[in-house]
Amino acid sequence: MSNSDPIERFFRSGLKLPHLRILVSLADLGQVTRVAAAFHVTQPAISKQIAEIEDALGVAVVNRVGNALELTGIGQVIVSCGREVLRHIELAKRDVSALASGTAGHVRVGAVVTIPEPLIANSVQLFIRRAPSASLSFAESTLDRLIRMMDDGELDIALGRNRIAGANSAQSTLKQEILHREPFVFVAGAHHPLGDPDRPTTWADLRGCRWITPMHGSPAYATLVEALAVHDLTPDPGAVESSSLALNVALIRSGDFVSILPMSVARPQVMRGNMRVLPLPPLQPLGEIVAYWRLGSTTPAAQLFNACLKEVSSDLLGERIEAG
Repeated sequence: MSNSDPIERFFRSGLKLPHLRILVSLADLGQVTRVAAAFHVTQPAISKQIAEIEDALGVAVVNRVGNALELTGIGQVIVSCGREVLRHIELAKRDVSALASGTAGHVRVGAVVTIPEPLIANSVQLFIRRAPSASLSFAESTLDRLIRMMDDGELDIALGRNRIAGANSAQSTLKQEILHREPFVFVAGAHHPLGDPDRPTTWADLRGCRWITPMHGSPAYATLVEALAVHDLTPDPGAVESSSLALNVALIRSGDFVSILPMSVARPQVMRGNMRVLPLPPLQPLGEIVAYWRLGSTTPAAQLFNACLKEVSSDLLGERIEAG
């Protein structure tokens, strides 16, 4: 393909970021008037930009359907790739902004043991990249202990699985924010009798299985027991109680147990062929991950780490896997 080809010229020197933003916005909003309002410009200005794209490419990127514009196949390809380009530009902007601000200091983070490892590890890596002059410490404990550590000034941010009554009220300095929600799914190891992905599985098949359960008295244990009771099931007397995701994964992979896991923890194990997500309704109430902090006590480093947590949480939510 020669340099005189209009498509090659467009992607070499004619494509501009406003073009991508307009086409992506058009894909989302469907009408030029709405796109114009979103960009705070006139409708003819948006129409002119679209015409520039089509003139430069020599092909149509939209078709008019009544009062709406519909992307052509070529327009859809540009939008699909354009979303990823714009996402990377936004990430680069955040990295550059953080580095330029010279964020330093020390951030102290704590989490309960049931927080998925990728959320914490990826957030730490992102934080270190954006604030190479900052340092970080991390501790695992129960939520009540983590809250006491914040009260004593030993922690900046804590991560847990339960919303705390009264937090975010005008009378409380304790603030909380849900980072993400994901289902807890029923799983069995690949070598377990229920681990065959082609085997139909019902609630009755759980009868007599050996369980790994959350700790007695925990909200997770109560939710599991309640869900099983609806189907006249209870965890067997030989169940293992554990709040350690690492231990639970290892035991499930051994093939002797069924259990529940956060989807983000089960997903990579399923992809590696180590376990199966059983085709049973997930436990939705357990899926929240909550960040806690004290009003007025967060430093710039802690604020940056919180932003990294939100970004990584959003990325984790973008991945899905079907039970089967």
